[in-house]
Amino acid sequence: MTESTPEKPPPGVAPPTPWQRISAFAFLGAFGLTILTVILTGLAVRSPAARRAPETQLVTLEVAEPRTVNLLFTSRAQLDAVRFTVDLPPGIEANGKAGVRRISWSGPLAAGNNLLPLKLVARAGAGGQLAAQLQHGGSHKTFVVDIAVGYALKANE
Repeated sequence: MTESTPEKPPPGVAPPTPWQRISAFAFLGAFGLTILTVILTGLAVRSPAARRAPETQLVTLEVAEPRTVNLLFTSRAQLDAVRFTVDLPPGIEANGKAGVRRISWSGPLAAGNNLLPLKLVARAGAGGQLAAQLQHGGSHKTFVVDIAVGYALKANE
């Protein structure tokens, strides 16, 4: 069995000092951690969960059964002359407004929480998305609620 001896540096080259070795290992460790951080955070940013649209609320309506759907708008400050527009999916109507799929009006929006109760009724169809848009000056915000239509069985049928 032969013992291995460390290789000697070529003539005229001094071997690295302990401080140089520690510095090299520290640099390589920091570099490795930086690359690992970039890879992990890059994967988190590009993950499907990060790209997914925010989940919308789902409301189920029974055919010919009126139901109140509450929309909540929060404002940091009092706003005057806000334009409200609610677009209803096919087969859904505001109770008392047969055949109307878009409702618009103007009014103030108070600071804090603002509750807008909409009495809706399903007449037909499978539902869709209700879109409520608020416009003030040059800015606008759209809120979406998914509406599903269920067909309840009557007890006497």
